[in-house]
Amino acid sequence: MYALLVTADVEPGHEDEGLEYLRAMLPDLQQIPGLLSGYWLATTKDGESLAIVIFEDEASAREMAEVGLPNAPQPPGATFRGAEVREVVAQI
Repeated sequence: MYALLVTADVEPGHEDEGLEYLRAMLPDLQQIPGLLSGYWLATTKDGESLAIVIFEDEASAREMAEVGLPNAPQPPGATFRGAEVREVVAQI
């Protein structure tokens, strides 16, 4: 398994808008090949948004990191910062 760590910046006052956008996108996200699960963490007071998305293989995670995310539409007030792929070495 591979984890995709996604970071974005959210402008103050746009947190609820971003959350609504995310919830509306969840059915589409579930259709992504190789995606096993995803966790979106609350935006910090500094406006940092973090998501951890788990894929069954490295190729699927890299495809999302290099092609899918940079070209995906962003919710109002959010800016994609980056994505990093790491192998999952343990889980409970």
